[in-house]
Amino acid sequence: MTAPLSNKRAVAAAAKNLLAARITLVEALGEALDAHSKAVDAVEHAQKHVEETGEAARTAFDAAKAGGWTAAELNSTGLKPPAAPRTRPTTRTPPRAASTTPAPDTAAQAATSEPAA
Repeated sequence: MTAPLSNKRAVAAAAKNLLAARITLVEALGEALDAHSKAVDAVEHAQKHVEETGEAARTAFDAAKAGGWTAAELNSTGLKPPAAPRTRPTTRTPPRAASTTPAPDTAAQAATSEPAA
């Protein structure tokens, strides 16, 4: 038994409405992910700029010291260079694997190591 044509159209229209609502959600997700990606790119660009300008400031500070200024004199005027970036170790020691051999029986060891009387 097949549904009348008008019923098929109603079912198709309802299905299209459901899909449209779901597609709207996916579109919103895509837009949010794009915005996040752009923000990450902007932060990375800004961080690179911070590092470059910090290096330039440290170089200028060193040049001022080479020109006769002392660090104390420069610091007393508020001209303090930004701290150098921290370096992280690039290699890590892998965690030690747990021993697969059973621990020795200490009671048995104590019994066998007692001096003879």
